[in-house]
Amino acid sequence: MGGITRRLPGGHLPIDVEPIRRTEFPVTKRLIYLNHAGVSPIPSRAAEAGAQLLYLFRDEGAYQLRKWLEISEEARGRFARMIGASLDEVAFVKNTSEGLSFIAAGFPWREGDNLVTSNVEFPANVYPWMRLRSRNVEARLVAAREGRVRKEDLFAACDGKTRMIALSSVEFANGYRNDLPGIGEFCQKKGIFFCVDAIQSLGVLPMDVKSYGIDSLSADGHKWLLSPEGVGGFYISKDVMEMVEPVELGWHSIRNRFDFENYDFTLSPDARRFEPGSFNTVGLAAFNASLDLLLSVGVDRIWERVRRLTEGVIEAALQAGYEVLSPRHPEDRSGIVTFRVPGADPQALWKELLAGNVVCSPRAGGIRVSPHFYNTPGEIARFFEILNEAIVRL
Repeated sequence: MGGITRRLPGGHLPIDVEPIRRTEFPVTKRLIYLNHAGVSPIPSRAAEAGAQLLYLFRDEGAYQLRKWLEISEEARGRFARMIGASLDEVAFVKNTSEGLSFIAAGFPWREGDNLVTSNVEFPANVYPWMRLRSRNVEARLVAAREGRVRKEDLFAACDGKTRMIALSSVEFANGYRNDLPGIGEFCQKKGIFFCVDAIQSLGVLPMDVKSYGIDSLSADGHKWLLSPEGVGGFYISKDVMEMVEPVELGWHSIRNRFDFENYDFTLSPDARRFEPGSFNTVGLAAFNASLDLLLSVGVDRIWERVRRLTEGVIEAALQAGYEVLSPRHPEDRSGIVTFRVPGADPQALWKELLAGNVVCSPRAGGIRVSPHFYNTPGEIARFFEILNEAIVRL
């Protein structure tokens, strides 16, 4: 008589991670890898896709020139699906900073304008806005309270000169998940541009740019998207595309990009206008393969598993008497848990953990743990065993 397969909340079937660990994540043979909020290992299919393209270039050069174009369009479609956008609203960027800088430099600022962000953003989402001082545009950094960016505080910082709110989907140090739908609704009502740095959520938390009211989004792939560094996705809504001027231009930005002998400076009618030149083709091939894996597993299912893993981290940390710095409320949580070990130097503790083949990060005066869906409860338990051994040595 067959057993009953128990479904997760939301009707999702649980993920059978063992075959995925064996085939896609050889990193698990040696390391307990809990640093997906930093730099992730890439799955086998991504490494193979990049290598195959390298070998193709080695053996054939540009003989199959259109091959990388086919791969790029496949990746464009997968990224669009990941965020709930249309194909013509997606471009490729080198990194999150580039996408944010496109918006900062190309937005039609007027002297005396301001934008609102927070004082706990990763620097990539601060420096492009600070640079606008030279254009007499003020960047207002709203202070977080107890590690949380209260949306009410963001709204209170806005006035008649506020043109933009620029915010991370998840704050990098403690994993606080911003209320994107609530902030997006406010921006739409007030006519404020909503720019999101999504690098700490894409691949682990569901995203829907349309229902969240997001005008532009940037995320490179080396964190939760399980891709190599140097390639990522950029979204700009077709409703605001004409508002933002491309500040980098090249042969690829133009409508008739392959008509090299006739100069026609007509921008591409879609987000490709933000792609000035040739792609990182090898990185893009790996990015495409990683997106394929994540979409085939399902981001909803990934989040349900990561949610349970992070619950295990929080419970174990509290049981051990550690101070959990990350949010505890379900709606505020993400794939990141940061906790502080009383009396322990987080840098020294981090080095001891590395020596024990555990990969995590020191952040906010504590240890930041960020498991992905292929991690297991057994690895979390072993992490705390190694942590306790390290504390004794220190």
